[in-house]
Amino acid sequence: MGVAINSGASIAKQIADITISADDLSGLVYTKRLSDALMKRIDGNYRFIVGFNGALIVLGVLGILPPASSVLLHNGSTILTGLKSMTPLLKD
Repeated sequence: MGVAINSGASIAKQIADITISADDLSGLVYTKRLSDALMKRIDGNYRFIVGFNGALIVLGVLGILPPASSVLLHNGSTILTGLKSMTPLLKD
């Protein structure tokens, strides 16, 4: 990954993956924290959705959960996961 500071050379800014607009590297630390928080959220959402939908499938196959209830629970979990994902990533 290439990183350039805004006051750096023009060619460095053009080929860098990330250009920090400030003159210090604190933006890089913030970007790393934001990236880690985002990956943690994606991983948590993925694990929840796969686990929850897997449980719904098992309950449906066993005949414990009727299809209409399974559909409602699936859609409800999708909405709740979306709403949970709209919360701030970092609490600064």
